[in-house]
Amino acid sequence: MRSGNAAVNKIFDDIIPFLPEKVRQAVSYLDLSVLQGIEEIRLRAGKPVMLCCFGKDYFLSEAGHVDNEPTNFALTVGDLNDMVFRICENSYYAYQDEINKGFVTIKGGHRIGLVGTPVVENDRIINIRDISSLNIRIAREIIGFGDGVVKSIFRNRRDIYNTLIISPPGMGKTTLLRDIIRSVSSGVENIFDGLNVGVVDERSEIAACYRGVPQNDLGYRTDVINGINKKEGMEILLRSMSPRVIAVDELGNPDDVYTVLKVMNAGVRILATAHGFDVTGLKKRAGFKELFSAGCFERFIVISEKKEFRYELKVTDGEGNVIGVDCKSRRQPADCGKLDNGRLYILPLSDREDRIYSRNPVLFNGTGK
Repeated sequence: MRSGNAAVNKIFDDIIPFLPEKVRQAVSYLDLSVLQGIEEIRLRAGKPVMLCCFGKDYFLSEAGHVDNEPTNFALTVGDLNDMVFRICENSYYAYQDEINKGFVTIKGGHRIGLVGTPVVENDRIINIRDISSLNIRIAREIIGFGDGVVKSIFRNRRDIYNTLIISPPGMGKTTLLRDIIRSVSSGVENIFDGLNVGVVDERSEIAACYRGVPQNDLGYRTDVINGINKKEGMEILLRSMSPRVIAVDELGNPDDVYTVLKVMNAGVRILATAHGFDVTGLKKRAGFKELFSAGCFERFIVISEKKEFRYELKVTDGEGNVIGVDCKSRRQPADCGKLDNGRLYILPLSDREDRIYSRNPVLFNGTGK
């Protein structure tokens, strides 16, 4: 089944062929407006199949409906293990390292997390058997998501400020990091020339490499080291690729602090993300105190959810002064209608309305007044 929607086509081309037969049929019955909003498909042995859609969790029925109430549509451990076997192209051995880490990245950059019973040898996981849960995370890059804030991190046409992106889980910090990497790498016409960027993609979430090839657009001048811890990855990039910028996702391990300082002392800029709600809270956490004491970061981008907006992206400098605020509106399109999929009414995804207020500490309302 093909549609004019790229997100829907990716699900049919990349995801559906791996699903258990009865889930494959149920998902294919879903209305296209539901399909384009799916963020995760969660499969648990003996539990109802669930979809994370439009930011909420729903239960999937065998007839292809979604509901707020649990259904009796469930899978067995055998169903899940058969699915993993298909994902691994009938060879667990070829994907053993990824399985041991708890996830497999498939074509299209989609990541399938898995848990079960670990097989441990010499304090090291060598396999996972009796897989009991799978989480299929649908990969979607949002080109232009960072356009409203990326100019705030440019120092000049050939340099950027060391920047830390802060947000709670699930608010889009990796999506924003990815889009900023693309702009820094490829450049912005008449504003920024572009720099060599090295990316340490520890969990294959930034570039989403499949067989060594990034599935996401990270720009023309980007080199990716995949599936390695941040400390070793940053050191390898410094030695081998002469990057002007190194990008990492989810700083927080105290072991990474020394290497981040080493990178900055080498004159290389840092783009990084961290879980948190604000700069003040992050300063108190282990692994960040040293970085803040050294004044490592010159720009902070804090992502939060506001009553009036889907997202607020606030940029501040190292002293807390607001550089700009970019808002993504919750406002529905004028032609927005409700979707009746047989069980539940779901609103389509809200459109985006970008508003950037340069060097203004006041967040204006959605009308720009």
